Amino acid sequence: MDYLKTDEEQGEALKRWLVQNGLGFLIAIAVGIGSVLGYQQWQQHQVNQKTDAAGRYQELIELAAIDFANEDTDADFKRVLMVADGLRQAHPDSNYAVIGAGIVAAQAVERGDFDLAVSQLTFAEAQSELPELRAMVSLRLAQLELELGQVDAALRRIRGVSAGYFTASRHELEGDILVAMDNLVEAREAYSRAHTSLTSASLNTAVIDLKLSSLPEG
Repeated sequence: MDYLKTDEEQGEALKRWLVQNGLGFLIAIAVGIGSVLGYQQWQQHQVNQKTDAAGRYQELIELAAIDFANEDTDADFKRVLMVADGLRQAHPDSNYAVIGAGIVAAQAVERGDFDLAVSQLTFAEAQSELPELRAMVSLRLAQLELELGQVDAALRRIRGVSAGYFTASRHELEGDILVAMDNLVEAREAYSRAHTSLTSASLNTAVIDLKLSSLPEG
């Protein structure tokens, strides 16, 4: 019986097993250990990445408190662009990069640089993986397009926003765009939908009431 084999016989059996299976066995151990170490390194890499992204984002938040409408803030605005670009290059698929682009867009509007604002919001809209964040960015972009007189683009964008997100704001902005297009019938319908959404959520309807009352009857 196997358990009665002498030490010498057991030693020879082990040698034969190692010759036949040893290489694969050692590789399996190495792969197993490597997988564990690799996963640990990957986890640490993820932590480092998130820490780096959060640090860059925090700096953007602090810079965003500056009044960029002031002409003396050129150096600060260049810093905003540099930090945001670094965030975008290092973490393009993160929500930090998306929100960072939104921060740059807001500051660009303050400075009257609407082309930069549009490009930043376009990037944010394309990169956002969260549907609610994408919807919010699309609303901001449509609002900017309306202010720039790009009403057709604004209407296409606002009507492309996923239903269920920012419903009242979406319908209100659609109404604003339709008013700018002199389509008052559809504007009234959009404002009415916004009013219904606000009422169902027990929110203030004063602004929508004013917009509805300002439309001529017909």
